[in-house]
Amino acid sequence: MKKKNHIEFRTECGKRILQMRTRREYSRGELAVLAGISSKFLYEIEMGKKGCSSYVMFCLADALGVSVDYLLDTGTEDFEVTEDLCRHFHGSQKDSLDLIIRQMYEMIQSV
Repeated sequence: MKKKNHIEFRTECGKRILQMRTRREYSRGELAVLAGISSKFLYEIEMGKKGCSSYVMFCLADALGVSVDYLLDTGTEDFEVTEDLCRHFHGSQKDSLDLIIRQMYEMIQSV
């Protein structure tokens, strides 16, 4: 796999944050408040215009209920499967499904 430059990496992380925010049905303002940042800064992160500190990434991951590793992972196969499955679930069911898939993914990776 080709190593990504910092702009590509930042853009992919931003897209993943945006996708998770949408899946969680948070407005940009709601997630920004939960993460302790401004909605303008969140917009810039989601669009790949700005990077953020590890602490801000931790706060975003915590607010979204995912691991920092999940937000930083630029592979898309597991995320696409999750998105396809999530179309059939709503609300807290999506959160439960997300947790199950992440745990299964981590188990597979450890084998």
